[in-house]
Amino acid sequence: MSDKKQITLPSISSLTEVPTGLRYLALPEGILEVSEVVSLIIAFVCVTAVPNKPPGESSYWHFQAASAGFALITTLLIIGYMTGIVHKIKIPWSVLEIVYCAAACLLLLTTGAHIVANTFGNAVLVISAVFGFIASLAYLVEIFFAIRAWKKSIIADTLRMVEAERMQNTGQLENGL
Repeated sequence: MSDKKQITLPSISSLTEVPTGLRYLALPEGILEVSEVVSLIIAFVCVTAVPNKPPGESSYWHFQAASAGFALITTLLIIGYMTGIVHKIKIPWSVLEIVYCAAACLLLLTTGAHIVANTFGNAVLVISAVFGFIASLAYLVEIFFAIRAWKKSIIADTLRMVEAERMQNTGQLENGL
């Protein structure tokens, strides 16, 4: 009897496979991204619809630019995942998403805080800031999903290297016999 234990490695496809199409929207990542877009659109509309904004107050424009820009980029990411384009472009998407979500979270928090400081008793501005903070929190949660995907991609890359080394070693053994 051998004392060596057989190590069972997970399959690479089980680590890297992400559903496309509408199935992506059923994943926690998809639900989170849709909630980010909806929150940002509501925040953008609320700030835009406020009448009698003080002239020369740049915080409103900054918040509008941040909410519209992040809503657009997140929508493009959703479309990329749904169509599978993201999987065909070989760049570290999870690392890119970590940086993007961190920047979005930070910028939405700062511009939202600036909006809160300049509400001047206007309830619609408070509502827009609340939805900006909700989107910021969703981006913060999405960072954890992106970190998990990044770790899975590292494991998958390691498994590919182990498999390539195993194939090379078995090839050398066959050639040596």
